[in-house]
Amino acid sequence: MTGRAIKIIMFCILLAAAISAAAISGCAEKNGFSSGAHSSGQITTEQSEQAIPDKISSQKDESAVKIIIYTDFECGACERFNLNIEPKLREFEAAGIVKIEMRVVGAISEDSSRAAQAALWANQKGRFLEYHDALFRVWRQNEEEPYSQKNLIKLAKSLHMDEKALKQSLEKQSMKAELENNMSMAAKDLIHMLPAVFINRIKIEGFKPLENYINAINRSLEKKPG
Repeated sequence: MTGRAIKIIMFCILLAAAISAAAISGCAEKNGFSSGAHSSGQITTEQSEQAIPDKISSQKDESAVKIIIYTDFECGACERFNLNIEPKLREFEAAGIVKIEMRVVGAISEDSSRAAQAALWANQKGRFLEYHDALFRVWRQNEEEPYSQKNLIKLAKSLHMDEKALKQSLEKQSMKAELENNMSMAAKDLIHMLPAVFINRIKIEGFKPLENYINAINRSLEKKPG
């Protein structure tokens, strides 16, 4: 193994440790969130829409604003982001304003790593968002061992996906290399807290109010040539 490869592996180990520490301090808490991202508590979709106009800059360009989202399925802040922020960002994507790239990581535990690999498998089948949202939904319901191999397969079956193919993928860890690549990219991007969102060059870490993301998108649109 080369010295460079060893350095990358060590960097990923340190990243996992840092993210796990954030999870322990509040990121992965199902009941309560104390990462310091939003001290007044959870923002509901309704509150967000009342707090700011349901509009974004009308300025458009042929190339949409690129958004990269790092997330972990056992991160409480990521679950809140999925529930409150992602739907609005997807609306902007449907309107051609932004282009979203999801990068799942499995840094918090063996279970979150298994869930991430299952989501990456679903992505290969063209069902990523559906399975991704379902993973957060079952975790939100406080079910016992939601990300055991048995329950991940059960979830795929409930969505009319090929549960036998998922079982084979999980047993062979066929998506492990792609997951490790996401971890490596997160390390290079110096991620310290999840969710981590890049809106072009603007990085937003932790769960933030919706207007933070909208403001960053508008700033990126303003910088585009007219």
